[in-house]
Amino acid sequence: MNYYIIPLAFFLLSSFFVKAQDRIITAGSSSSEIVCELGFCDKIIATDRTSLYPSKLTSLPSIGYRSSISAEGIISQKPDLVIFEKDYVKDELIAQIKSTGIKTLVVENEGNFESTKARIKAIAAALDQSKEGELLISKIESDLAVLKQKVDANQARPTVLCVYARGIGAMQIAGGIDTDFDILELAGAKNALPDVSGYKPLNAEALIKTNPDYILFFESGLASVGGVDKVLEVTGVAQTTAGKKRQIIAIDGIKLTNWGPRIAEAAQELFQLTHPTEE
Repeated sequence: MNYYIIPLAFFLLSSFFVKAQDRIITAGSSSSEIVCELGFCDKIIATDRTSLYPSKLTSLPSIGYRSSISAEGIISQKPDLVIFEKDYVKDELIAQIKSTGIKTLVVENEGNFESTKARIKAIAAALDQSKEGELLISKIESDLAVLKQKVDANQARPTVLCVYARGIGAMQIAGGIDTDFDILELAGAKNALPDVSGYKPLNAEALIKTNPDYILFFESGLASVGGVDKVLEVTGVAQTTAGKKRQIIAIDGIKLTNWGPRIAEAAQELFQLTHPTEE
């Protein structure tokens, strides 16, 4: 009889664990992508408005965006596990969800690769996929190591002015301090405003003085201003190296700034755009 006790107990425990992860809600695009990379994308039943990749997530019910996310909206989906990115939602919301007894995981996103690795490890552990989490980290590290060899072999360190745009009349430039563009260093480029903190209104004087080699937009931001030709019409742009050479570039904004599992892909794309002679 004892021969059967351990296997039966193991079976019951395993069944409980699988059931406990059947319904997942994520709040934060980086965490959503990690869950998907670990093979649990089909278990996500709802997510936030920034979670657009993989594309299948866009067909799921939305819990909203940042301050619009409510405890009621999450609870109504009857999740088994909710994954929050710290500071993306209010602490009060997290406390409300925890108080219901729903399994809740809070991970940090500090905008660097060390934070990415910690986030992958935490989510992988919650999904009982620690080995797969380590494999994912190793894959990203390997890809970044290959890119670093290319960066080290290239002496060019072009300056990049990062622009956050929501239409031609609503453009801001991002400094090198307390913004979302630290990925520039991985790509062998430099922020054109390394000593500036946060976001500032874009103006002609700053453009001309900074004289960036490239001007970088989110793809959605570039589309919102009407494309490259419209950017070149902005006062001051034509007087910069970026403007003279039409070096106006764009990358998917979420991939570029969320420090998720596609970080090496984003850094490689940025490297290619700012080092066009490189393969």
